[in-house]
Amino acid sequence: MEDREFTREDMDQNKALAAAGYVVFFVPLIRCKGSKLGRYCANQGLLLMIVQIIVSSLFRILRGIPLLGWLFGVVGGLAGLALFVLSLLCAAQLITNERTVELPFIGFLRLIPEK
Repeated sequence: MEDREFTREDMDQNKALAAAGYVVFFVPLIRCKGSKLGRYCANQGLLLMIVQIIVSSLFRILRGIPLLGWLFGVVGGLAGLALFVLSLLCAAQLITNERTVELPFIGFLRLIPEK
C-alpha cells in the first residue's frame, strides 16, 4: 500500500467527490472529469465492486451445497460486509487525513487510466 501524491488544488477541490468513488465508482468520473485524484479513487472503487461481485457469486454457488450451504452463506455475507467496510475506511482516510491508500492485493491494477 502506498500513498500517492496529488496536487494540493486537486485534493482541496475534489476530495469529497473522489472519496465517494470508493463506494460508487462513477461519481468522480462524472463530477471531477479532469481530476487525477478522482480517476484514481474511481479506479479503486471499480476494483472493489468487481471483487464484491466475484465473491458474492462464488458464495452464492457454494451456498447450494447440502448441509454446509448455510455456512457459506454466512461467510459470504461477512466477506461482502468486510469489502464494504474497507471502501468506507478508504474514503474516510481520504476525507480526514487527505491521504489515499492503495487497496491491498488488487490496488495496483489500473482499469481506469490516470491521464
